[in-house]
Amino acid sequence: MKNLIILLLAAFSLGASAQTKTNSYQTNNTTQSVKDDGKTMRIKINSNKGGKDINYDRSFSVKGMSKNQKDALVKKITDSLGINPPPPPPAHH
Repeated sequence: MKNLIILLLAAFSLGASAQTKTNSYQTNNTTQSVKDDGKTMRIKINSNKGGKDINYDRSFSVKGMSKNQKDALVKKITDSLGINPPPPPPAHH
């Protein structure tokens, strides 16, 4: 019984540590997805700006980076591509 409980707790903690955070948004001509599992962040952006297709898909090692550092990385990339930031989330009532 004790081994079963330990096994279940180990499986639960492994599942919890393997979670990935994904932020996505889409506008009329831009789709952006940022997936972060704590070790690697993948940024995918597809857009059409001024008749030119933009297809950006890169992964970055972000182990040890703070949320602010990760946000700054995404902002630097979107700025360099000329992509407008995503709209703010709707306010909760």
